[in-house]
Amino acid sequence: MESITHLINSIESFSKQNFKFSQYFQALNLLGKIPDTVSHRLNNIDVIHHLEEASKHIDWLNSFFEDKINPIAKKELSKLKSSKNKDVQIPYADFKIDKPPIFRDELIKQISFEDIIRESYLKPVKRRSDDSFTFEGVCPYCGAPKEYIYDNSRGRGQYKCKACKNTFTVKTTIREDVGIYCPYCKRKLTLHHDRNGYLVYVCTNHDCSYYKHNKKIQDSDDSDSLLTSSKHYRLRYHYRDFKFNLESLKNVSNDLNMSYNLSRIHFDSKVLGLILTYYVNYGLGARKTALIMKQVHGVRISHQTVINYANGVSALVKDMVDHYPYKIGSVLTGDETYIKVRGKNQYVFFWSDPSSKIITSHTIYPTRDTECACRSIYDCLRHYNEKIPENLTLITDGNPIYNAAQVFFDINGIKFDLHQVIGVKNKDETSKKYRPFKQIEERLNRTYKQNYYGTNGYDKLEGANSYMILFVCFFNFLRQHSSLKYKTPVSGLFDNNMLMPDQWLKLIEISHKYHPADN
Repeated sequence: MESITHLINSIESFSKQNFKFSQYFQALNLLGKIPDTVSHRLNNIDVIHHLEEASKHIDWLNSFFEDKINPIAKKELSKLKSSKNKDVQIPYADFKIDKPPIFRDELIKQISFEDIIRESYLKPVKRRSDDSFTFEGVCPYCGAPKEYIYDNSRGRGQYKCKACKNTFTVKTTIREDVGIYCPYCKRKLTLHHDRNGYLVYVCTNHDCSYYKHNKKIQDSDDSDSLLTSSKHYRLRYHYRDFKFNLESLKNVSNDLNMSYNLSRIHFDSKVLGLILTYYVNYGLGARKTALIMKQVHGVRISHQTVINYANGVSALVKDMVDHYPYKIGSVLTGDETYIKVRGKNQYVFFWSDPSSKIITSHTIYPTRDTECACRSIYDCLRHYNEKIPENLTLITDGNPIYNAAQVFFDINGIKFDLHQVIGVKNKDETSKKYRPFKQIEERLNRTYKQNYYGTNGYDKLEGANSYMILFVCFFNFLRQHSSLKYKTPVSGLFDNNMLMPDQWLKLIEISHKYHPADN
């Protein structure tokens, strides 16, 4: 054999020929006997000889594969299956958010370098000729110039001031408006990381009770509970100081700058209803929708006109979709998925009520971070016009941005329970209990993706959000759900015998009272 490919092809050919040969005797097996017209042809020396030789060869091949090949092949196959089905356990320390710290409103009196020099004469640091000291700046505590700064860590980034005796790094800042303190040891926290949406503060006190407790766990058999995905142990108290506030979430506007005067369309309003039905309900692209309108309904329309009509309706129904008085419960499920906009990932944050199937948040963001998670949750909370339920429960995956979002809302006086379904297997009671809710949200993602594929992607994020408005409008007001006994999430708006194009036109009519331009 020239190669393993040649060997495999020979085995497959032999198997196919053997199957083909057996089919020739299927008719004789059904008859139950060999007719006289056929028996004299089979009772031939050559036929009997070849059958006996083929039987010997098959017996030898069966024996060879059973003893030599099959055991090894099964062993390798079992290894492959076990490696594919191996569930990688995500470290729980990645999802851990510590309790809020202590905030103390106090003014920190900064020591003056001039006062120190006035009281005691200090000479600048005497450096060696080979000293590679490169610090540029002043002491953040007293303002002493670099001539009075020591390299306190042999080039590792820590410095010490000769005047005020304080140690610091280039990241050290003095916050005069507020002090953030560890809730366990009451020591002031140190800035550790400057992330995109928040600052990470850490308690560096070695005598902190939180740190000592985790050190004991690290030395025990339960040390994996502190291990993060970066293979480090999370021992110290951490706190995230967010760079945004609740007021900034309230003031964000997601208005679509895609206005189109529907009163100026060149076709009958029923044509608009048909276009929306094909384009949104059935997830057809603009070009296919235009082709159907031409070949089925005899209406010549370009694909760009289809997009223009859709954008106009989207801008019109947006306020109705966002501000309609939905009846939603105290349990909400959330998940994020991604789409492509000009080849780059953009992230959809879906939230919905698993019982009524109403989508409560649906915005597409260019990033997937804590601030976007907070914005999507706040979109849900706005639907509780009167009062947020005391037993509000949110169900998500194990993404730590939701843990951070829970801390953010807790700081702002909004409390809710967060349950996270981690991984694909139920390795904890929370995942086992709440996975059915999470799977409902996964099904919503798939339903949206089926419609998204028909659009062939988007050129701008604005266009993606425009189509999203239409999809949510269809999902909440027009789509019949089998879990709701084939009723729509928002019911009572249409007659039972009203066709889908007419339902779209009815929705456009209803949306006028929610549109600020018409009020």
